[in-house]
This record gives sequence, C-alpha cells and structure tokens, in this order.
Amino acid sequence: MFDFSFAEMALVVVVAVLFIGPNELPVVIRTIAKAVRAIRSLGKELRGVFDEIARESGLEEMAKDVNEITMIKGDDGKMYEAYNMAPLPPKKDDSAGTP
Repeated sequence: MFDFSFAEMALVVVVAVLFIGPNELPVVIRTIAKAVRAIRSLGKELRGVFDEIARESGLEEMAKDVNEITMIKGDDGKMYEAYNMAPLPPKKDDSAGTP
C-alpha cells in the first residue's frame, strides 16, 4: 500500500519515540491501529452498499450485454480496443406512412 524504505520507517520510529515518549508509544500505536481498522470497516461497508445499489439498478444485467474488450491490430500496425457488444434491436421506422 505504502512504499516506505527501511530508513524512512526507522526515522519515523525515532521521531515518534522522541516526541511521544517510550511510555506513551504503545498507547498511541493501539489508537492508530483502532482508527485504521475502523476506516477499513467503513470502506468495506460502503463498498457493500454501492454493490447493492448496482444490483438493484440493473447494472449487472447491462454488464452481461457488454462482452469483454478485445484488442485488434489496425492497418497502421497499432493495437486498438474492439468492443464486442450484443447487437441492438432494429429501430422502428416511424416515417413509413409519410412521403
């Protein structure tokens, strides 16, 4: 998730020990861990709510109509995306009786 080197992590620990103190450091670490767990739990709950909304709105059914994206080679030799979609039904001609 985060890309910290060992030197950066060591610097954070040294600064934390100097400013917070060795006696209070475990309490601060536990508090931060609880906050991170609460934020992750909230994120999972929000993801579940959005998934439920997508199911209720019919988004999954629409996704079934759109097939996967395939890559095709163009005349210029470059690769392009080709969308394989279900064919659309023919449109009704409303102007059949008019000249």
